[in-house]
Amino acid sequence: MGKTSKTLFSLISIYLLLGVFLGSLSYKFFIDDFIFLEENQNKDNITSLANILNEDLIYLEKITNDYSKWDETYNFIENGNDIYIYDNFREDAQTLEDLGIDAFIYVDKNDNIIFSTYNKRINYFNIDKTKLEKDLLVDLENVDEVSTLYMFENKLFYVFKSKILRSDFLGKYRGYILSIKHVDLDYLKQITSSIFDNIVLKNIDKVASKPDVKIRLNHLKNVNAYVNIYDNQIINKVEFFNYKNQYLTTFVTTNKNSIILQGKHTIKIFNFIGAIILLIVFIVIFQKQRLIIEQNELLNEKVNKRTKQLTRAYRSLKVKNKELYKLAHTDFLTSIRNRANFFENSIKLLKKSNNENKKFSVLMIDIDHFKKINDTYGHDTGDKVLIEFCNIVNDIIQKDMIFGRLGGEEFAITIFNKEQSSIYKLSEKIRDKCATSQIKVEDINIQFTISMGVVFKENENESIDEILHKADQLLYKAKNSGRNRVVRAV
Repeated sequence: MGKTSKTLFSLISIYLLLGVFLGSLSYKFFIDDFIFLEENQNKDNITSLANILNEDLIYLEKITNDYSKWDETYNFIENGNDIYIYDNFREDAQTLEDLGIDAFIYVDKNDNIIFSTYNKRINYFNIDKTKLEKDLLVDLENVDEVSTLYMFENKLFYVFKSKILRSDFLGKYRGYILSIKHVDLDYLKQITSSIFDNIVLKNIDKVASKPDVKIRLNHLKNVNAYVNIYDNQIINKVEFFNYKNQYLTTFVTTNKNSIILQGKHTIKIFNFIGAIILLIVFIVIFQKQRLIIEQNELLNEKVNKRTKQLTRAYRSLKVKNKELYKLAHTDFLTSIRNRANFFENSIKLLKKSNNENKKFSVLMIDIDHFKKINDTYGHDTGDKVLIEFCNIVNDIIQKDMIFGRLGGEEFAITIFNKEQSSIYKLSEKIRDKCATSQIKVEDINIQFTISMGVVFKENENESIDEILHKADQLLYKAKNSGRNRVVRAV
């Protein structure tokens, strides 16, 4: 072998050894980072899935509490008034569909079912309702209030149990309301389509090993996830438990390990170009520098592209969360604050009033003869009266005043730092505007009036419930004095 051949052989040997060494080093250096990013992104995806179910349970809690802390519900359990069922759950009312839940079950203190109602979707599943109700009462027998996932006939449900109390929380509880909502897997797939390729609900044995991801939320106390990352995809087994920490079911999610795949692809490109650069480096140092810069720009472009995709997915999830929040805090008919939202913000306003030593007042309002309007003209007309009343009030009050629907035709307004004379003028203006307004239904002009009780905070020790109770007493005084009037605290 000649000297030239030996030199060529030596150069080829050095080039191959150096290429293999640098290729292995670059793969090890980058792949660990890509795996770390993939694992973190997958953990965020699993958390997003759990948060969606948790938000649904929060929404179910708020809807159930609205009904269970409603005086009409309290009276229904106590007196068995069939009008309550007709007003809320007659066949054409579609109350459950409007609320976005599948069933209400009313139970007295002795666990006797007083009334239950289901929407059409539950009927479509051909579920044994009697067995469902019996099993639920047994499983939830020893708890007064609980929010949980529940498996029945291989179907997963959200369940919330709440005590039936008066709106002022005075008196003993009369029973419970159980609300049920089916976990819609198709809807879940739709809103998670940007993060998972597929979601399947499987009743498999609980995994015995230590979970890769643990999630603890306010309504989902225990969610365990087991992650398997393969060459082309990631398979997650996400286990869910009930309120007793008993295993229920497993969501099996699949999605491409796109970060790792893209990373491997990038590494191959990098190594290929690196090999060319390594070959050229024996000839021109300058070309080596230029190719490295180009490769870095290509890598940054791909990382930026993936970052934008993740940002869009996050924004989409954020929009869905805002929609769920609005549903949970707004009265679906009148679009004003619901009972829970009203109390939450009124308590904050009362605390601010106490801290800053400012005035605080409450207006309790009830539409006169509202039942007669419903009975005479129908519930659609009654709904129009409620909407017209809310439009009148919103046109008159200021934006910082808290206006909410407490239930049925009963409303309240909390006002911060306004003089009594100003409050009196405001209340009379609302009363007068309602009395002079007309709602046209076909060829009939319908008028309505309101009665109102106006009360002011007397000292810093008063709670919002106490103030509302005084306002409620004045409201009933207004109604007993002939209606269509404002009664003020002396």
